Amino acid sequence: MTTSRPRRGRPPASSREALTEIAFELLLRDGYEATTLQAIMIAGGVGRSTLFRYFGSKAGIVWSEFDRAVERLRSALHDADDAPVMAAVRSAVVRSTQLSEAAAPTSWLDRFRVLDRDAALVAETAAHWRVWAEVVSGYVEERTGLDASAPVPAAIGGAVQAAYVAVLRQWAAAGAAAVNIDELDNALCPVTDAFQAVLDGMPRP
Repeated sequence: MTTSRPRRGRPPASSREALTEIAFELLLRDGYEATTLQAIMIAGGVGRSTLFRYFGSKAGIVWSEFDRAVERLRSALHDADDAPVMAAVRSAVVRSTQLSEAAAPTSWLDRFRVLDRDAALVAETAAHWRVWAEVVSGYVEERTGLDASAPVPAAIGGAVQAAYVAVLRQWAAAGAAAVNIDELDNALCPVTDAFQAVLDGMPRP
């Protein structure tokens, strides 16, 4: 009769959040392509069925939190008060980032580092950020009556997204450990103020 030996090393990941943290530690250290599902399972002390129940795939680990961040942005815009359009946009971006930072065990900035630096994720990253920008454009449509795909709302979505990514890249390059909410708000302000002036000068449909 044989007896099972206790697992050595890290105890088994007990939740989706714990396994996410372990996976991102490996992704940050080794990169997306070099980090295998087997490595994640071994580090997390879980089997294939558990990992696939939580995420479905390695890509699911990377994108699940991003998709939640998009939904937080959408929700923050939905709950925005009657402030000027672009002030509401800036506030929602800041608020959703704050919630994303607090909601997951790995910092939003660490997750961004994985998404932004790995060549294997470039195409998917662009597609996901386009969805993020379209959420902003859709909100501008709701507030102004301008079609979301029209030049100004589309430009607003793209510009706010580009400014947001630029701030995250600046922090990542500087080795920051986490996002700075006040700094983010200040960095977005010139972009949102400029587009508010554009909206104020446009005739409404």
